Amino acid sequence: MDANIVIAALLRDAGTRRLLVLGGHEIHAPEYLLGEVEAHVEDLSERAGLTRAALEEALRIIRGHLTEHSAAEYGAELKRAGRLLKDRDMTDAPYVALALALRADGIWSQDRGLVSQESFRVYRTADLMRVGEGRKQD
Repeated sequence: MDANIVIAALLRDAGTRRLLVLGGHEIHAPEYLLGEVEAHVEDLSERAGLTRAALEEALRIIRGHLTEHSAAEYGAELKRAGRLLKDRDMTDAPYVALALALRADGIWSQDRGLVSQESFRVYRTADLMRVGEGRKQD
């Protein structure tokens, strides 16, 4: 999962929040991700129309539903991730490296650069919602 997913969950997207908390997916992220989001808590709380305390509580809940990983856990895959990203945004390399290190099925992102590449699977929120709907029907 990348930072855009967390920000979407905080700002507007009830579907994203539901997937994070109730989706039944294993969600992994670099440990710095939530720290970066927390660094912008004032701006995010204003944009979301929430008090700082409410936004911090939402972040606490999100943190409880994902597994954070240190750079040491995926650092060995950063070069490979860079090669897969080619000329795309290299700030996405830690997300790709973590997915490689975990042998994950894919990455949850709305980032157009990641979604458009073909080297690894990227799930958009709508994709994961469809998977969840399929589980309910079983």
